[in-house]
Amino acid sequence: MPFSFALSGLFIAFFVVLFPSLVSAQSSEPIRSDHLLNVDLLFVGAHPDDESGVAATFAREALDHGAKTAIVLVTRGEGGGNSIGRELGPSLGHLREAELRKSAAVYGVDLIYFLDKTDFFYTLSSRAAFDVWNHDDTLGRLVRLVRLLRPAVIVTMWPGPGTHGMHQAAARLATEAFDAAGDSSRFPEQIEEEFLRPWQPLRLYYNTEHPGAISIPTSDISPTRFMSYAEIKASALRHYRSQGVDRFSTLPPRRAAPESFLLVRTLVPTGRSPHRLLDDLDTPPNPDSLLVSPASDTTLSVSIAPRTDIAEFRRWADVHQVGWAAGLLNAGLSIGAGYTDTLWVQIENRTQTPTHGRVSLTLHASWNKDRPSGAFSVASGKKTRIPYPISVPATTAQGSYRVEARVETGAYAVVDTGHIDVLPALRLSRSVGLIAIDGRLDDWVSVPAETIPATRIWSGELPGGDSDCSGTIRARYDKDYLYVAVEVKDDVVVCNIAPDDIKGHWRSDAVEICVDPSGRSENTLSVFKVGIFPGTTTGPQAEAARDADARQGVIRKTAPGMRVASSFSGDGYRIETAIAWRDLPGGKAPSSGQTIGFNVVLYDGDDTEAGTGVNIGKARLAWSCFPSPQALPYCYGRVFVE
Repeated sequence: MPFSFALSGLFIAFFVVLFPSLVSAQSSEPIRSDHLLNVDLLFVGAHPDDESGVAATFAREALDHGAKTAIVLVTRGEGGGNSIGRELGPSLGHLREAELRKSAAVYGVDLIYFLDKTDFFYTLSSRAAFDVWNHDDTLGRLVRLVRLLRPAVIVTMWPGPGTHGMHQAAARLATEAFDAAGDSSRFPEQIEEEFLRPWQPLRLYYNTEHPGAISIPTSDISPTRFMSYAEIKASALRHYRSQGVDRFSTLPPRRAAPESFLLVRTLVPTGRSPHRLLDDLDTPPNPDSLLVSPASDTTLSVSIAPRTDIAEFRRWADVHQVGWAAGLLNAGLSIGAGYTDTLWVQIENRTQTPTHGRVSLTLHASWNKDRPSGAFSVASGKKTRIPYPISVPATTAQGSYRVEARVETGAYAVVDTGHIDVLPALRLSRSVGLIAIDGRLDDWVSVPAETIPATRIWSGELPGGDSDCSGTIRARYDKDYLYVAVEVKDDVVVCNIAPDDIKGHWRSDAVEICVDPSGRSENTLSVFKVGIFPGTTTGPQAEAARDADARQGVIRKTAPGMRVASSFSGDGYRIETAIAWRDLPGGKAPSSGQTIGFNVVLYDGDDTEAGTGVNIGKARLAWSCFPSPQALPYCYGRVFVE
C-alpha cells in the first residue's frame, strides 16, 4: 500500500506539471474540420470495386508515403448480382458497401462516401445513367464532397464511350467537379448556407491505358508491408466476394499488372517521379496550365462524322477542356452486310478566303472500286458536310474496317481516319402456320440458319473450340410473335440456377436474345432483352427473365405473352421461343421492308461442382460479335423484315 500510494502521488504530480502544457498546446492549435477531412488523393467512381484499378497506387501513396486518401462513389452497386447470398437491391448495396470498406482498409483508405444514387442494369450509355441520376443534383453532391475533402489530386475513370455507362457518367462528373468546386458561383448555397469554401484541385487523372498514360508498376515491394503492391491489391480485392472477385484475385497474384493514369488537367507542372501521382504539388498553381493538344497550323480540317455517342462525348470534352482526350476515339459507323448507309465527311475552312480542292474517301477495296472523290469549295470561316453513301457487300465478314477521308488543296493535304463496323444480317420471313413451342425444332428445318462459331467469342476462353460452345439461330415472325430457335452445342451443360432465382443469366449456361424494334436505339432502355436458362436445379424446364432493359424481371410479369421451351441432347441443348410483339417497345409487329436490330448471345460455364446460383461464367459468344454486344444496340445484327 505505501508503495502504491507513492506511485499515485508521483503520477498526480506529473499530471499537474504536464497539464498546463497540454492546455497551452491545445489552445494554440485548435481542432478544425480540416484535420479530419483534408485528403491528398481522391478517387471518384460509380460502384464498389471501380477503384480496383487504382488500389496498388493508392497503397503506395497511403501506406508508404503517408498520403491521406478517400473514395467517393455514386452508387452502392445494388443493381448487380450476388454470388454469396440472396440479397438484392438496397440490401445488396449495404453488403457491397461493407465489402468496399474492408477492401479499402487494406490499402489505407478510411474515408469513403456515397452520392446515394441508384445503380441499375448494365449499360454502355452515359445518357441512360444521367436519365436516372439527374446530372445537376449528382454533380452538386460531388462538389460538396470535393469542397469538404479538399483533395490535391482527383483520379477517376475513362469518361468516353466503350466502357460502362455509369463509369463514363462518374468520370464526367469528376471532370466537371474539378472546376466547379473552385467556382463560388456554382452551387453557392453550399457556401452561403453550409459555410463550405471553394476548392480547386491541382491535378486530374483518368485511370486508363489510353495513349500518353503513365504506367505505375505493382511488382515492387512495399517497404512498410513487406509485400508487393500487387499482393496488397489482391488481398484487398478478395473482399469482393458478392461479385465473385475472390475467384480471380488470387494470392499470390497471377500477374502484377501495372496501373495506368492519363493526366488530363493540371494547374502545376507534372511531377518528376514516374511512380508518383502526388509529386511536385508545392509549385504555385497556374490557372493557365491546361493540357491541350498542340495548336493546329493547318488552315483546313477534315473529319469523319462519328456515331452519336462519340459525337456527344467530343462536344462534352471540348466544353470541359479535355477535348484532346476525346480525340483518342475514332469516328465509327455501323452498317449491316448487304446494306447501304451514309457516312458524312465535314470540311472546315479557317482561312479568310474561300478554299477549294478535292476530297476523297478510301474504303475497303471490295466495297468501292472507284474510290469516291470529288471537288469541294468552302467559304471563309465556314464548314461543309459531304455525304458518302456506302454499300457493304453481303459477303463481307463482320468486323471493323478502316476508312480514311482525305482533303487536298494546292498547298497540302489533311487526313482523318475512322472505322466502319460491319454487322451480320439476315432476312426475317413470315411464318405460314402455327409453330409449336416445344423445344424440338422439327418444324424449323426449312428455315436458313445463322451460325455462332466458337470464334465469335468476345469474353473468356473456349479451349475446346466449337464442341466447347457454339450455336445456330433461326428466326421467323407473324403478326403476333417473333419466333426464335437457338441450338447450342455445349460439351458440359450446367443448370445451377434455382427456379425461384431466375435472373442474372450470365451466371450459368444460357441464351440471351436482344431485339431493337426501331433499329435505331442508342441504349437498351428502348430494346427488349431476355435471358433464357435451358433448365434449373429442379429439371430441364426452360425459364426466362428480361434483363437490362426498361422492364426487368421474370417473363410471367414482364413479358406475359412470351412462351419458351427447351430440350437437351448428348452434345448440348435447344431453346425455342415465341416473343409477343405486344411485349416489345412499340407494342406491334414491324412492317414489311423494315430493318430491326437483333442479336443472340451464348453464355457458357462448365463448372459442375459449383453451388446453386454461383457465377460459373467461362465464355461469351454472340452472333453479332463486338465487345459487350448485348449492351450496344448499334452493334446488334440487322434483320430485314420480308
